[in-house]
Amino acid sequence: MFPINSSSLFHFISLGNIETNTIYHEFDFRNFRIIGLDSNYVKYLEDKNFEKYDHWLYGFCNNETDTEGIGYLFTNDNFKKCACIRKYYNSLEKKYYNTNDENFKWPTLSHGNYHPDGTYYQILIDRCNEDTLKLVFGENYNCKTEDEVNNYFTGVWGINFYIIDHYIDVLNYKEPNRKFLFRIGNTLSKEIYSTNHLNFNPSLITTHNGILFDNIIEELSYVYDRNDVFTNPVDSKNIYMIYCFWLKNRINSYERTYQRIQDIISDIGGISEIISFLASIINRIYNSYIILFDTEKLLFSIFESQEKNIKKKNNIDNNNEPNKLKEDNQPNFDSTKSTARVMQNLDIKKFNENVRNRNFKKRNTKIRFTNITTTNSS
Repeated sequence: MFPINSSSLFHFISLGNIETNTIYHEFDFRNFRIIGLDSNYVKYLEDKNFEKYDHWLYGFCNNETDTEGIGYLFTNDNFKKCACIRKYYNSLEKKYYNTNDENFKWPTLSHGNYHPDGTYYQILIDRCNEDTLKLVFGENYNCKTEDEVNNYFTGVWGINFYIIDHYIDVLNYKEPNRKFLFRIGNTLSKEIYSTNHLNFNPSLITTHNGILFDNIIEELSYVYDRNDVFTNPVDSKNIYMIYCFWLKNRINSYERTYQRIQDIISDIGGISEIISFLASIINRIYNSYIILFDTEKLLFSIFESQEKNIKKKNNIDNNNEPNKLKEDNQPNFDSTKSTARVMQNLDIKKFNENVRNRNFKKRNTKIRFTNITTTNSS
């Protein structure tokens, strides 16, 4: 069930001048009357005795009571020039009630078109009526004459019908039903009138947002579907525009689920398993690399040790060979021991040479002495 007020299916009507591109022109209640019915308008048009039916009369809107809870959608004073529901007529009590009266009842749209208890709402814009005009605006107001009404239609006028529509945004946690104004425009004509069948689909948003235990929040709303327009000739009934509200029997259902503590814990367990699996793969790759690296290092160390052993063996063999002189006949001074050995050999050779020289001199002396003696004797 959707009440047709600011809490749900709010609407208002304005006049527009197509030539000047004005959409918020002040509604002229001295030319037109707006009446709402919760019964089929065809019955009303048969006798036009509106006292037989519960109905609602329209007057100028106000921001104090008409836009409670949705005032942020109206940013200027043009809203006060538009038409809103001002009075309710109870056909059983034969009495009118203002919107601030406790006996006032808002029209509703409920249950769907095919439900036996379904309700709907229809709005008629027709010729001004003195009785209803004075009820809404006071005794000083009078309807315009026929000629004045005819002159009014010499201009290009239109009627703008505004409703509150909803944009469903399930990702918006705080406000999944985003409200906005939707405008339906029709040209006002003296020859034909338009019948607008406004179709609405109910919508249901179910939210599971419990922290530990499941907490279910259901938000029922509606979404404007389409407008089926039919035209009829204006006759002696002086009907200029009709709007019919229909609630269809197909619901748009949305469901949102937010994680609870146990869901987060299970997700953490799943994530830890993924991390462990990835870590094992990385560890396996790293270990394979370390094995290859250590194997390469071991092989190179073996080759280096073999080379050192070969060099050491060559050095030992070289040290065991007899001392050789270098190309310039100089002794080999590669090491301290070899140097000392060479020096010792040189000293021994020098000593032997000196001994041989002394012996040689002695022998020569004897020979000379012998020669001399031999000479003297001869």
